[in-house]
Amino acid sequence: MKIYKRLSAKHIFLNVSLKDKDEVIHFVADTFARDGAVTHARLLYDSLIEREEAMSTGIGNGIGIPHAASGETHDPALLLIRLADSIDFDALDKLPVDIILALIVPENQTHLHIQILAGISRLCKRTEFLDFVRQTHNANDLWQEIKRIEEEIAFH
Repeated sequence: MKIYKRLSAKHIFLNVSLKDKDEVIHFVADTFARDGAVTHARLLYDSLIEREEAMSTGIGNGIGIPHAASGETHDPALLLIRLADSIDFDALDKLPVDIILALIVPENQTHLHIQILAGISRLCKRTEFLDFVRQTHNANDLWQEIKRIEEEIAFH
């Protein structure tokens, strides 16, 4: 699953000041609602928090992947956020998080949900991706780099 096909440059946010996990989840829910991916930000917020309470989506290496299934969305939606300052995200490695890849998928598309999470995981294993996210100042350049990396992965 190619992440760049599900992510647009307008959904890449760089140097966002959010102080904790709760603010990140609110930002994600509000952004998806503002952009029409869901109707009710609060319902999505509740779903994302419920998922975090089951087990943190802080996967380590400075990455958080808050995700949820939603009855309000018809298409998967993805956000990439680089935080201005690292925050505690209850990550598996206990280290703070500065990169957020947030995902929502329709409730009835579990297989697609897993495919997208696998694509995110593959991308996050690439140090060149993580380095570029942490250094770039331009969302369009980041989207192009994600596309380049994923196209390169496809040939290996």
